[in-house]
Amino acid sequence: MKQQLKGEYYATASGGRLYSFLNAMHQENIGCRAQRCVGEYYQFRFDARFRSQVESLAKDFGITLTLTERRTLRQFLRRYRLRFGIPLGILLMGGFLFYTSNIVITTEIIGNETATDSEIYAILAEQGVTRGSWIPSIDFSACEHALRAGVEELAWVGMRHTGNRLVIEVMEREPEVDQLRARIPCNIIATQDAQIVSVSVYCGQLIPMVGDSVQKGSLLISGVIMDLTGHAAVRHAMGSIIGIYTQTETFTCPYVQQVRNPTGAQTGRRYLDLFTWHIPLGSTDDPYEESIQTTGYHWFSLFGAQLPIGIYTRTYHEYRTHLLAFTSEEASQNLTEQAERYEANFLNDVEILDKETAVLETEDGLEWTITYTLQGEIGMQQELYIQDRDVSE
Repeated sequence: MKQQLKGEYYATASGGRLYSFLNAMHQENIGCRAQRCVGEYYQFRFDARFRSQVESLAKDFGITLTLTERRTLRQFLRRYRLRFGIPLGILLMGGFLFYTSNIVITTEIIGNETATDSEIYAILAEQGVTRGSWIPSIDFSACEHALRAGVEELAWVGMRHTGNRLVIEVMEREPEVDQLRARIPCNIIATQDAQIVSVSVYCGQLIPMVGDSVQKGSLLISGVIMDLTGHAAVRHAMGSIIGIYTQTETFTCPYVQQVRNPTGAQTGRRYLDLFTWHIPLGSTDDPYEESIQTTGYHWFSLFGAQLPIGIYTRTYHEYRTHLLAFTSEEASQNLTEQAERYEANFLNDVEILDKETAVLETEDGLEWTITYTLQGEIGMQQELYIQDRDVSE
């Protein structure tokens, strides 16, 4: 490597006083390497810095000297010293390699079975971690905490990267057995202000009776049971408490509404995705005044391995906004449909005993306030935390 940097010559010497020439070079401390005699010729190698001395000694002793410069790094650099494109290309390639080694190009999730990839990707996106993110700026600890907090199934999360590949390793919680869940001590409390009409107690102590009125949060079935000797025991309270309660909902319908509907027209824009850079393959303007965009990727592959290069497609779906006017009758029909949808989606597990509708009509629209009288389950389990010493007391 030293000779590659300093330069070196191949020399062939003949004629004259050859041995005196050799002795003189040794006295001048000119290092000769790879020395050999081939007939009347003496061949050797020496550093380029001794060229003038070797040529002067050869002239003094009548030596015929043939020099050939060895191809070295120094020679290469000297030959191409004015070609600035080479060092510039080397710098650009180095910068490109550095950049592509420090951005997220591929993401791999390991260990998830119940938790979906889309859930994990969505939380990472909220933390600013997506394809193309700068790896040194990623707070791995904050991302791990966000994943554990945002996905119930995850008990442990570890993040690391190998080059531009981000790896998320997860460990999911062991599923809780229903039998164990049913053994957790709990009370049953009221979820509504209601009047009790029916009770069925399977385990625990009933507090209010049929016909009693209870407030939201009131204790209905206690998981703490006292025996005849005064000792307390905790149980998993079970039972069904049916009550009658009221619920008020408001539905509105303006007489003039802005409605945004798709026209069915769509067009696409294509880009070359090169290590997260999107290079346009044509026009990049938005073809419509109003549109919704969807995106997709088609990755290139080589010998069955997916490359971080592909075609990125952005599809524009045209939408148009127009004003929709309602008459009083049409607004009433719209509110009727709103109420029916609400009842079908949110009141399908209770019985509607009665409903009263208060109508408010203004210049802007129509408003219905419906008060429902409902009959249904009002009990909800609430875990019971109690210390052993309290139970014994």
